[in-house]
Amino acid sequence: MVALDPAYRGRFAPSPTGPLHYGSLYTAIASFLQARSKGGKWLVRIDDLDSARCQQQYSSKILKTLEQFGLTWDEPVFYQHTRHHDYQQALEQLLERQLLYPCQCSRKDLANRGLHAGLYDGHCLSHPLKPNQPSALRIRLANKKISFIDAVQGPSHHKLQTQHDDFVMFRKDRVYAYHLAVVIDDNTQGITEVLRGHDLLDSTYQQIHLQQLLNIQTPHYAHIPVITDTSGIKLSKQTYASDISLSPVKPTLLRTFVHLSLNPPQELLESSTADILNWGIKHWSLKQIIAQQSLPLQSN
Repeated sequence: MVALDPAYRGRFAPSPTGPLHYGSLYTAIASFLQARSKGGKWLVRIDDLDSARCQQQYSSKILKTLEQFGLTWDEPVFYQHTRHHDYQQALEQLLERQLLYPCQCSRKDLANRGLHAGLYDGHCLSHPLKPNQPSALRIRLANKKISFIDAVQGPSHHKLQTQHDDFVMFRKDRVYAYHLAVVIDDNTQGITEVLRGHDLLDSTYQQIHLQQLLNIQTPHYAHIPVITDTSGIKLSKQTYASDISLSPVKPTLLRTFVHLSLNPPQELLESSTADILNWGIKHWSLKQIIAQQSLPLQSN
């Protein structure tokens, strides 16, 4: 039995670069069950920072797919493309404290220096910038250790300067970086726990660092295993994962429950979508999720 926590606020934050696939639905259902089982709120945010990749048609389609599977949110949907003012204010705070520096390095530059798979070498800190060339803004990482206890994966820690590079906060193409936006938005929405896929575990250290710099309260974190295809590759839009809205709702919900360490009876197929979700809420426990990186799609 999950302890009730009416102050709980969770969220699901898809990027509208394509239709929702099974891996994302699985994460959405997990965060929905966690919030509902605690008697808290479940919010939806559309991470549409990158206008070159994100499309309004996919934003609408994702929301319709969530509704199709009975996943209803409790407050108006947040759209990152409307939040630039708040991101800029946070950037200015960091600039005033001289925590950011301009960087003109391209991916080709990094590859030529042998850094395509390594940490950024701080090149632009020690070399003059080229005139009339666009610059990104990177953050100077401190020599400190970031630690947190993940609700699924357990205690975790990284040394910032040795395990992460000075990551980009504002891109050369004038797009605010994901790490900055997610930290500001989670704080604005009052998110108390971030439940997401294991593939984003490494991002947590950078985000906690930003929270500390901006005097923002750190939420709890829970990173569940990601769903992989038959080749062991995470389901994603980049690997052409299929549109989950084309799948039958009730069997897909039961299949997801199995991936989430629940044991749904087959008789649930005769129930309504709402009753299936209510069964999931009643039997849900994050403690049942095994601490691992991934789960194969075909598991049952």
